[in-house]
Amino acid sequence: MRVSKSVRRLSAGLGVVGLAFTAVGIAPALAQDASPNPSAPTVYVIAPSLTDPFWITEQNGANQAGKDFGVNVVFQAPAQDTGDAGMATLAEAAVGAKPDGIAIDYTSKAMEAVTTEALDAGIPVVLYNNNRFEGENAPADARIANLAFSGQDESVSGEILADHWASNLKTAGCNVLIVNPFPTAFVLTLRGDGVKRSLDRQGFKHTDLAATGDEGQNEGLIAGALQADPTICGIVGLGNPGANPAAKYVSENSLDIPIATFDVGQQAAEWIEKGVLTMAINQQPYLQSYFAVANLNNWLKYSLSPVNVNTGTSLVTKDNISTVKACIAAGHC
Repeated sequence: MRVSKSVRRLSAGLGVVGLAFTAVGIAPALAQDASPNPSAPTVYVIAPSLTDPFWITEQNGANQAGKDFGVNVVFQAPAQDTGDAGMATLAEAAVGAKPDGIAIDYTSKAMEAVTTEALDAGIPVVLYNNNRFEGENAPADARIANLAFSGQDESVSGEILADHWASNLKTAGCNVLIVNPFPTAFVLTLRGDGVKRSLDRQGFKHTDLAATGDEGQNEGLIAGALQADPTICGIVGLGNPGANPAAKYVSENSLDIPIATFDVGQQAAEWIEKGVLTMAINQQPYLQSYFAVANLNNWLKYSLSPVNVNTGTSLVTKDNISTVKACIAAGHC
């Protein structure tokens, strides 16, 4: 899940959910073929918004899968990002429409009731982008935890990133600064834990830095940490709000400190192109929704069991950033 509006939405918690439930008649943004094939299965893909480029990319992936597999895709999101409540309202309406399948962004416990409702109605369900079952989000309905998921496995992806990036660290056993721009967002905790496991295996130390969503403020926090600890030899931003200000500070001060990040936004892509950000891992939102529709298609047409797909395995460096930028421009990354 992208660290921008999507993580800020998750970390906002139940306050956003409570406010959103007061809305009446949430108008969805809807993407569907003008002339759906009446003989083809219809699947709904429920999303939190279409106001973020991340979700436009998700929409593109779902729609392309519909074309590729001959499935009528109804991609729905509230007109504005209203968090879990907006998605739950649309998902309930989707269940009432009795589609052939539903793909749900399972962001928290708030999505459990409607997911159970769909399963009780005999509607095939898969999850994409989020399958948050940790702590208080753990579903009481055991069926939900066993649903197929297509998206970034945050913990595993953290290990993949650090496994490849650590070769850029020039001093054995030195200290890596791990910058968390949203400490209350559990997905970033999972990312960080994966990074730490890899660094531990490779004999590197690590220090956590709790930051914010404000890149200007984060630059000051990162500068202070680097000045206070000369043993820091690398920086991992658990999202672009942590990595971009690190790249800015390192660049402006001509420091030889490799930086890694999760996700590739426009600014991060520029830093990668300049060689300041050494490496990123791209969760590939296009593939998240694409594989969700593919899972439903294969289930409905061929009785094939849906499978889990970790889309967060794509490493981005200066060597392939031009390809990734073209992919972003085309709405595929």
